[in-house]
Amino acid sequence: MKRIFIKNMIATCLITGAVTNINMIQAHAEWNKNSQNKWFWTENGQKSIGWKKIDGQWYYFSDNGEMITGWLKGNDGNWYYLLDSGAMAIGWFKDYSGDWYYFSGSGAMVTGWCKDYDGRWYYFNSNGTMATGWMKSYDGNWYYLKSNGAMATGWIEHNGGKYYLEDSGAMVTGKKIIDGKTHEFNSSGTLIKTESIENSSSLDKEENRTGYIATDSCPLNLRDQPSMNSNIIGSIPKGMEVVVIGKETNGFYKVEWDNTIGYISSSWVSFEKKNNFSSNSNNSTSNLKVPLGQARTSAPSRDNQYYYSDSNLFYKVKLSPPFTNSSGKPIVGNCTWYAWGRIWELTGQKPTDADFRGNAYEWWEANKRTGKYKYGTTPKVGAVPVWKSSLPNSGGCGHVAVVENIENGKVYISESSWHGSLFNYREIYNTNHLYGYIYIDEPNY
Repeated sequence: MKRIFIKNMIATCLITGAVTNINMIQAHAEWNKNSQNKWFWTENGQKSIGWKKIDGQWYYFSDNGEMITGWLKGNDGNWYYLLDSGAMAIGWFKDYSGDWYYFSGSGAMVTGWCKDYDGRWYYFNSNGTMATGWMKSYDGNWYYLKSNGAMATGWIEHNGGKYYLEDSGAMVTGKKIIDGKTHEFNSSGTLIKTESIENSSSLDKEENRTGYIATDSCPLNLRDQPSMNSNIIGSIPKGMEVVVIGKETNGFYKVEWDNTIGYISSSWVSFEKKNNFSSNSNNSTSNLKVPLGQARTSAPSRDNQYYYSDSNLFYKVKLSPPFTNSSGKPIVGNCTWYAWGRIWELTGQKPTDADFRGNAYEWWEANKRTGKYKYGTTPKVGAVPVWKSSLPNSGGCGHVAVVENIENGKVYISESSWHGSLFNYREIYNTNHLYGYIYIDEPNY
């Protein structure tokens, strides 16, 4: 018994000594500065290299262990900024030249559109500097960023001119009905005329007729003047009902649609409502469910369960219309919400097995990880194009959409956008930022 007791005591002492020794080793982690005033972080006498989290802050050390300050391009291709203290910058940062930058929670410098914690939208140039003043985005629209960088909406005055910006921030051109009056803006967005609807000869009810867009499949361009060389201020999906104002001029009709007045080609207007038209008078929203195999060229209605029900993952967590964001503003749209619902609508199956959740760019790896659908680089009708986080103006979230039509070598998609619009039917864009296409009609059983 005595021998066992002595052995146990020895073992206990050895363990206690080992633990004490470990604690003593852990205590030897400290900052050191050399004769050139360069800082190092050492643990157990070894210099740290690369990223290191110290007291809740991230630091970066070169290959020789020297603490880095200033700009740093990471192995992931993102830019980071290390303060004079060496700590990685997060959130807003103003450099010595007075330029503002914004860094995500991971420390990566943000470019393109970004929504701050205050719910306001900002735009950051490709070099990361915060934009102010007028800015033309990738979608072709002009936006105005205030002196503090926040995106403006509604009426603004600038250099003696008056402008109107949609809730999405896009500048209005052409004619638009605002607060019960018809306002006319030139191609530069400057207000040139305002008149009440009652006094507006262009809206004389005796001259108005109801027409329908009668294109084969694509939307019809809405222009600011009756000319093919004039600016395109919108597009009207096939089958939509419009108010035709007055008589034909130079092959164009003047029309009012979605509170916007412009001109469309008279060749694609019918004054008879046909059975295959999907008409509607509520903000471009089709009240008809799109049959499987048929292209969707207009937004789904609010009674469409694929999009507006708790069965849609993104609707359930309130990341879609008609809910509000953290700042209390209505959510305009969401690409993941729409694509999730469109996949369900097209296939009759919820894409839950593919683990499509989170940011849009994550869908590509999620599908590869789960092995749910085949994928490739060739566009096909019904496929889901997935853009990388490098997509300009995506705020690092990427983008997803659905291919609806391929015609004359052009690929047309339907999409929704968190910053922009509830629904768009348009030609695909920025394909150099695509991962590829997920073929939702080709599951891996």
